[in-house]
Amino acid sequence: MRPERALAVSALVALTAVAQMLPAQDSLRAPVRKRSVAEDLQLFSQVLNQIRINHPDSLDSHALFMAAVEGMVAAADPHSYVIPAARLDSAREVALRDGKLTSVPISFQFVNGAPLVVGTAPGSHAVSVDVLPGDELIGVDGHPVAATSSDELDLALSGSKGSSVRLSLRRRRADGSIAQLERSVKRERVEESTAVPAAFMLDSATGYVRVTTFLGDKVADDLHSALERLEHDGMHRLVLDLRGNGGGRVDEAKRIASEFLPKGSIVFTASGRKPEVTDTGRVQRSFWKSERRYPIVLLVDAGTASASEIVAGALQDHDRALIVGRTTFGKSLLMQTFPLTDGSRMALVIGKVKTPCGRIIQRDYHATSRHEYYHEAGTAADTVSRPSCFTDAGRKVFGGGGIVPDVMLRETPTPAWLVLASERGVLFTWAAGIAGKSGGAPASASALSTWKPDAATIADFRSYATSNDITIPADADTDALLARALVRAIAYSKLGDAGFYQVAATNDPEVSAAVSAFADANKILRTAGAP
Repeated sequence: MRPERALAVSALVALTAVAQMLPAQDSLRAPVRKRSVAEDLQLFSQVLNQIRINHPDSLDSHALFMAAVEGMVAAADPHSYVIPAARLDSAREVALRDGKLTSVPISFQFVNGAPLVVGTAPGSHAVSVDVLPGDELIGVDGHPVAATSSDELDLALSGSKGSSVRLSLRRRRADGSIAQLERSVKRERVEESTAVPAAFMLDSATGYVRVTTFLGDKVADDLHSALERLEHDGMHRLVLDLRGNGGGRVDEAKRIASEFLPKGSIVFTASGRKPEVTDTGRVQRSFWKSERRYPIVLLVDAGTASASEIVAGALQDHDRALIVGRTTFGKSLLMQTFPLTDGSRMALVIGKVKTPCGRIIQRDYHATSRHEYYHEAGTAADTVSRPSCFTDAGRKVFGGGGIVPDVMLRETPTPAWLVLASERGVLFTWAAGIAGKSGGAPASASALSTWKPDAATIADFRSYATSNDITIPADADTDALLARALVRAIAYSKLGDAGFYQVAATNDPEVSAAVSAFADANKILRTAGAP
């Protein structure tokens, strides 16, 4: 061994021996003093000064300040944001608020500066052209996206009612590949249409109701009317479908809960840093003592969010419904808008909402990246590390990131051929053509629900798909899935939203699973003291 190498090895051995005799490093380290705000402001000033003095580029100090402000707000939580005064358009805001302008029925959330679709209004044109959660908006009418917050983007996308805007979207498929899509989306107000597009009898005893949103002030009224119709038709048990319901108004959520809970029941509690944020939402008018005592199975998924999670949590905590499906999104926050002195505006989270037994619905956003926060919503099925509490009847339920169902359903991956057929609009364009032909598919939802495409119809679509460079496997399982997809597409083309939702529900394996769970729903209802 060379002398200098031998010396180095000897020194390393000696240092190691000395280190082993010394106390642990942590025990020698002085306690870390928490930095003061003044010290942090001094650090910020020094960094800014060094950039201005030494950086070779000519940088706008205001732009640097705004980047710091936006970074600070983003570090607080993934939902708060600031809109700088320079980007506010008061005249357009007033026009949008007064109904003179209309935006697209798509909810966006900014993740690492990029606007991602987090929901599309069920029954809207955006659904029919295959705009999906997770799609990244990269252009509007051929121009890059300039907005940096969801409210600002909503304003930028607004225009005359019924007009269309061209959206450029980037989509990451399940196999990791990237697709760039162009979609022409109609500007429409979904709150003007009913939020209860489907209410019908699945069988002689089972009613089905789909509630797509809690926006608008007539959601609870529409639900009440739908329930009365079904009860008149002999409903003795209910499947309440809140899948894909992105929420809306908390007061509507409270009114909807009042359809099924006794007067005075707690629907939610809210708390924040300030005492005035503290609130307890209770049922003020109840239908419980009359006809609303039948068992309920409530369907949820990762698209069930915000106010719809409040309803699901309240019915679960009071043992009023059996929750079936997949863990909900996990967003239940109180937000308030604050005007700033320079004309800017800040939307800030000021509180969190809990279910009646004390579960926090909101997912933890500090221990994860923003990308994971949005893309992994509803994916966690374990309950090991989740906070829990007990229902009125003593059942253990879990929170800390959405409402965990009583009966968990596994999500079935969408095959690649069906993904392509949706992306390229092949299903709807084919269905529009066949729907206009005489004969073939029936013209009512009830008839379509039991109708199955014959071999010639399936072969016709396969040929059409092939002409669009889509290869569909030939096997029994694929044929069954293809038949369901074709029936739904034809229902939408022939009958619109109401027919589509009815046909989709009667051919949906998850709805069938909900019906099969009524034995458990009856059990918890009896445990809770209902007859």
